[in-house]
Amino acid sequence: MSETPKGDFDFWWQAPGEWVEPPNQRKGGLSGVRFVRPHPQGPAFYVKIQQGHLFHSLRYPLGRPTTVREWQGLKRCQKLGVNAPPPVFFRARKEDGGWQAVMVTQALLGYESLQAMLSADRHSLEQRSTIFNALADNLIRLHQSGYKHGHLYPKEVLVRLGEEGVAATALVDLEKCQRRPSARLAAMRDLTRLFGDARPMGMRDEECHLMMDVYQRVGISLDRERLMLPRIR
Repeated sequence: MSETPKGDFDFWWQAPGEWVEPPNQRKGGLSGVRFVRPHPQGPAFYVKIQQGHLFHSLRYPLGRPTTVREWQGLKRCQKLGVNAPPPVFFRARKEDGGWQAVMVTQALLGYESLQAMLSADRHSLEQRSTIFNALADNLIRLHQSGYKHGHLYPKEVLVRLGEEGVAATALVDLEKCQRRPSARLAAMRDLTRLFGDARPMGMRDEECHLMMDVYQRVGISLDRERLMLPRIR
């Protein structure tokens, strides 16, 4: 496998590839994601490009690209040992008075979203249990640090089941990853959203309790009744 290409802003901005998320107009700008493989035998990447597409805060009242927060979330996960796409390159710049940003992550090949997995319903109960155990382990590493994902829908969770039955999961879309006062509050926030969306898609009640049991074993006590309430949309 060839080395990761270093590149610069213009290299990644112009890199040819297939749009996996065509540019959409939100938050006062454009944002889209391309699948890029610079060398035929080399690694593949996801390249998010943004024109405008800003968030505003007390620190940045005039706005910054939302990828600033997403990049920070990826770097935080890397530091905490939380499985997420490996960060490769990031830069934001002002061009003609407006913000442009590029964020590059290594593509996690062989994964699918939890939403796609539930929709396909092709795994045995034992295989599903292995996947949900792995997901709980991954989320606990984030929550024990006092951070929440903040946008934990089934499509933001990637899962993979290897040939030997070993499961792996990864978290994506970390723009809203923020600190909470405790591990319990971080977990409650994320699991309320995850269970509320995943159960109508086919996640079983016993699989929710399986994940909560993993939390219980590491000392994070959750409000099970509240987590099992139907989500109000």
